[in-house]
Amino acid sequence: MAITLANAITQVRGVLNETSPQFWTDAEITYWLQEGTKIVASKTLMVEAEDDISPLVANQLSYTSSDETWIANVIEPYAAIYNDGSTNYKGLIKIHPRQLGNVKTFTSGAPKYYCLHNRNIYVWPVANATIVAAGAKITLLYATETDDITDLADEYQHLPIYYAIARAKLKDQKFAEATSMMSQFYNDLNFERTDKHVREVDSVGSFRVPQKGGTGA
Repeated sequence: MAITLANAITQVRGVLNETSPQFWTDAEITYWLQEGTKIVASKTLMVEAEDDISPLVANQLSYTSSDETWIANVIEPYAAIYNDGSTNYKGLIKIHPRQLGNVKTFTSGAPKYYCLHNRNIYVWPVANATIVAAGAKITLLYATETDDITDLADEYQHLPIYYAIARAKLKDQKFAEATSMMSQFYNDLNFERTDKHVREVDSVGSFRVPQKGGTGA
């Protein structure tokens, strides 16, 4: 069952045996829950989203949060799907930024490659006026940053609660209890990361057919 921020605060207070603010304020518990949620999102990449870069801009190499606000929260892209403006779709190939301009296609036109650097999304080749006029767009599937506990799937929402309890115990100088709860937080975090998520491997090299008897490198 999904919980709200208010529910999470209540759960933290239940463990602390303080139902109303006295030693711990709701504001600081909220901050700890938000901090814990950001750690869960960034360390596990389990908060996923899908958004469009639309419209594409002619001769523009990179797109930032000035183009699409959601780009500021992209931690890691999983896939980029190009739509030429009709019903034709194509998955773009993820490359390293140093490969920009060094891959086979040098003229502007339909994008074939993409990469993320410093919260900027680079697309190559750059779009030309023809595909811009056709309404072409790129849909990005990605792991996103968040501090909102309701953005987490139900099975992960207990993790920020563990974190908030650990921080609350630390404020109360109950260091052993704080350390124990923080260890539980990171142990469960690592388990969920290993159990449910594997980083995507996507590069130009992954499309090559390995040589017989070798790695194909």
